[in-house]
Amino acid sequence: MLLLIDNESALSTAEERFAEWIRWSPAQPGVVLMNVRIPDRGNGTRQLDALIWTPQRCIAVEVKGFHSRQDGVLVVPPNGPWHMADGRPAALHGNGDGHNPLDQVHTNTMTTKNWLEKTTGTRCAVHGLVLVLLLPDQDIPGLDAPRRPPMTDIIIEDFDVFRYYLDRVSDQPIEWTSDRIAPLLDALGLHHLHAADPTALAEAMGEHVAPPPIRER
Repeated sequence: MLLLIDNESALSTAEERFAEWIRWSPAQPGVVLMNVRIPDRGNGTRQLDALIWTPQRCIAVEVKGFHSRQDGVLVVPPNGPWHMADGRPAALHGNGDGHNPLDQVHTNTMTTKNWLEKTTGTRCAVHGLVLVLLLPDQDIPGLDAPRRPPMTDIIIEDFDVFRYYLDRVSDQPIEWTSDRIAPLLDALGLHHLHAADPTALAEAMGEHVAPPPIRER
């Protein structure tokens, strides 16, 4: 996977660990943007923790970390803040009255979808993922989330589950190629992050890249 980070110094601790996960997955085809702003209504923008393109999917990712240790099952109700099985509010960044991680990822997913469709002129499906990363020795043995929005998943820290989440649809039709992604990166002003290697996007997406011609002397 090709990892492109806009202003790495602005990443949170949880986001830095997610970036490490991406660096550990060189064989998984895809392009990952981190700390990126997507054009929103009017002249506004919407900040995304991460945006992933695999050949089959576009995924808006909300990376959440605990700011204090809590153990036990994490409960995701249909409405309101997430909480632990004992009733305590989950000490997650962005989890409180008026919004929760699912609300945030849903808004980011719709913002990304609207921008992609406006930019490409075609219908686009965007999936949502909330990735919850834990503190050292924290024990969250399960997730109680029986009702989730369509096309939205939640993963409690597990690198293997994350890789399976990406790989499980690898046999589906290809939706995204380097030729589709490149102009989107340009529109976001991120061309400089991959311009040094003109074949980087194609290689990251698992596409065949012809070797450079041999020049005869």
